[in-house]
Amino acid sequence: MSARRLSTPRLDLVTATAQHVLVALEDAQKLGRLLGAELPPSWPPPRHDEASLRATLAQLHRGPAHIGWWTRYAVLRRGPDDRPVVIGVVGLQGRPQDGAVELTASLVPDYRGRGLATEALRALVDWAFDDEEVATVHAFTPAEPLVGERAAARVLEKLGFVDAGPSPRADALRWAKTRAAWAAEGPVARRVPKLASPAADAPVAGIPGVARAIFDKLYAEPLLDDATMRAQIRGHVARIEAAAKDNPYVDDILARDIARVCEGLLDAVVDSTPQWVRRQIQAASRYFVTEEDGDSDLEIGGLDEDAAVANAVARHLGRGDLVSDLL
Repeated sequence: MSARRLSTPRLDLVTATAQHVLVALEDAQKLGRLLGAELPPSWPPPRHDEASLRATLAQLHRGPAHIGWWTRYAVLRRGPDDRPVVIGVVGLQGRPQDGAVELTASLVPDYRGRGLATEALRALVDWAFDDEEVATVHAFTPAEPLVGERAAARVLEKLGFVDAGPSPRADALRWAKTRAAWAAEGPVARRVPKLASPAADAPVAGIPGVARAIFDKLYAEPLLDDATMRAQIRGHVARIEAAAKDNPYVDDILARDIARVCEGLLDAVVDSTPQWVRRQIQAASRYFVTEEDGDSDLEIGGLDEDAAVANAVARHLGRGDLVSDLL
């Protein structure tokens, strides 16, 4: 997993660099532009002040080995008006010390209570345990939480953290999750909802008639490896985003959402996933990245069939939770 950026179904967790911190100290609105996202009116979140920024900057100057072990900006890809918005910061408090790291999070008020903190911290915990040096992840919550702060404890409980006993901080409770508890949850890729496995000859309902022949042709292609398929998806999104800068009719928002559906399906593939299911997922993804469907993805409505195909496969495989609602 990348030290620079982590992606979840709804979020991008962008590692704060020295440039990010210097810009944030100078002008918060410039930080939004650097991140390619809006800053909400309630920015900054609690505990993300000048002192914390300067402390982070000092740590980042220690060198590349510390990248990823401090602050990350949590960017909601689809905020108001379907534009990305920075909803808070999450992070760790440095590289492992005696096998332990500390988890932190602070969201602006408008984006609490939506499961976003849980989603962000789950990805960060997985990233931390990906380093064999990490044996335990700690977190702290107020010993006497104010109204509204009890949610932090509920988030940690959802993530499998338990009371870790006496805390070195008099005003805080300590929570912990061990590597053994994390490993018992199974591989990271298997923590997403499972795919259904309809019979191989069960037709995929909902594919537009004009798309059926191309979908069947793509279904017959040799299977590609996961990394190649993801590279194709992300490369196509990058091309569409570049085109959208000069052409307001290019729907880069829908392109990113189709990519989310396709990558969500790829995330759910496990060793036991039948080959025909893998082929259906690949065919949907390839339908998105190829221009063989006859309609250019850079024209008005050019992505409508791509989205319909991806949605049809997601529903067919029992992942209606992934379906794009932008059509």
